[in-house]
Amino acid sequence: MKKLRTQDGGTTSPLRNIKRSQYGKQTTFFPSRKNGELIICEVRLEADACFLWEQDKNVVSYRAQPERLVLEVEGKSRTYVPDFAVRYASGLTKFVEIKPDNVFLKPKYLALYRAATQRLRERGDDFELLTASRIRQQPRLNNLIKTYCQARGVTPLEQAYLRDQLSMLTSPMKICDLLALPSPPSPAALSAAIFGLDLRCDWNKPISTNSRVFWG
Repeated sequence: MKKLRTQDGGTTSPLRNIKRSQYGKQTTFFPSRKNGELIICEVRLEADACFLWEQDKNVVSYRAQPERLVLEVEGKSRTYVPDFAVRYASGLTKFVEIKPDNVFLKPKYLALYRAATQRLRERGDDFELLTASRIRQQPRLNNLIKTYCQARGVTPLEQAYLRDQLSMLTSPMKICDLLALPSPPSPAALSAAIFGLDLRCDWNKPISTNSRVFWG
């Protein structure tokens, strides 16, 4: 796997070699704004998890295939590379394993994850199993995907203009009414504000132009 060049000229690559076009897998390159680089995801479920970390204000950064751990599992030495390391503003680093719901319950996995949890907590880090049912809660995931993609390319000037407009308006308003203003904010700025939770809305319903947003 070739390294990817980051925005500051550096490079990053996952520790474990991720091959394309493996049966049952779909390698995805997630465009992370929080990390300022592409994140190589071995399966689509991993890319879906990235949307959660992008929105979580407590998450500072995250990276795929971060470290090879040498563990003792049921009396045998094993090496294990977690799917992600997620760094939080508190200073905690959480190593995350992402799996479909029916996979991680198998005994061979549970013994491995128990050993990883123990080793990581001994050194002050943490471990988490993140399952598909938690990642793919709907309509939340679709809302995250929609607003994150629609916010692509938004500029600081567009975001500042939206903030100025909201300061002169009364909350709440429908998105379609904001877009119908004589000098409306850009759709990208609205999507970025919704994704970043600066504009609040009901995430338990599909977000559309008829959704009401709140601020202040």
